Amino acid sequence: MGSDSFSDLSSRNIDRGVPVPYHYQLRGLLRDEIAAGRWEVGDLFPSERELCETFDLSRTTVREAVNALVNEGWLYRERGHGTFVTKPKIVERWLDVPDGFMDSMSQQGYQIETEVLKLAVMQPPPKVARELRIGSTDLVILLDRRRSILNEPILLVTSYLPEKLCPSLAQEDFTQQSLYQTLREKYNRHVRSAKRFMEAVAADELEAELLAVRPGAPLVLIESTAYLEDGTPIEYFKARHRGDRTRFQIDPLQQVVPQPSR
Repeated sequence: MGSDSFSDLSSRNIDRGVPVPYHYQLRGLLRDEIAAGRWEVGDLFPSERELCETFDLSRTTVREAVNALVNEGWLYRERGHGTFVTKPKIVERWLDVPDGFMDSMSQQGYQIETEVLKLAVMQPPPKVARELRIGSTDLVILLDRRRSILNEPILLVTSYLPEKLCPSLAQEDFTQQSLYQTLREKYNRHVRSAKRFMEAVAADELEAELLAVRPGAPLVLIESTAYLEDGTPIEYFKARHRGDRTRFQIDPLQQVVPQPSR
């Protein structure tokens, strides 16, 4: 697609009278145009030369803006063919009262497909026991899942829950039902708050295979402990989200004051 695709834009769209770097302005402008649907998924994106001519900017400035859009997941490159518009990222919302992934996505109209990789009762690893404030001889339910949208794997999540708080959870069919909905409806366990940590990691070989990405591809690792109304931990999980397909909308979470172990 040529420069006619943004013929209504010009160098006038870059404000040269403010102390905001030109590459930053251009990145925001192009991001907004992609989000507004100026180009369809799979369309060839304008070349650096076309962008330079349209916005009267240097190639270095244009390249920096386009590289940022590639890194953010709005564009992708094919060697020898050019730069293309990619699918919009899936937004996962972190609300004041935490929802499960299926609840969050269903509210946005997505159909979630879940594959249960493992569901078992076991003794907790030391880290899990600390987060759930249980003894090393207590039992936890391990739930390991791969979540997909439109047949595309999006994340892997490994959850641990205290077996004494939901004793028959290992008998449930989590290919068809939400974990948090099951906790609410069958066990009267309502998640009210959580602490969460986020960091960037690289996919190992198994994660890459399960998520259909290359080894070393960027993932977003979420580590979380969820709490009931009285502050009792109900779930500890680790989730690995595909960095190229996911973005997060974060609202403040309620603070939880950890209770001393007994």
